[in-house]
Amino acid sequence: MTTVNQDICGCLLVVTKKNGLYISVLTLALLAGCSYFVSWDEVSQKYINRPVLEFETWQNPDEVRALPNGNKEYKYHLKKLDPSCIHYWIVNPQGIIENYRYEGRCRPIG
Repeated sequence: MTTVNQDICGCLLVVTKKNGLYISVLTLALLAGCSYFVSWDEVSQKYINRPVLEFETWQNPDEVRALPNGNKEYKYHLKKLDPSCIHYWIVNPQGIIENYRYEGRCRPIG
């Protein structure tokens, strides 16, 4: 049985060697878990100035809407990522991604 004892003043916890190992493993797991998620902006930025059709993932939009300036907005509902995640690419007439926006909780793992 593992115990955690209080020090003389009763304020600080003294961690046994066995508990120290558990705490270390838990801390490492939590840190690794936090670094496992990247921002949606990080993921999206690498596609700017590239042809939208160059990427298999983006070849079948849920909707394409013409914008007043001649560009098109490609809409993708990324339900597998998160049911609330909707991503939009802003694509110029030559098919090059110029910008993006998103709605909902778009938080990729990677």
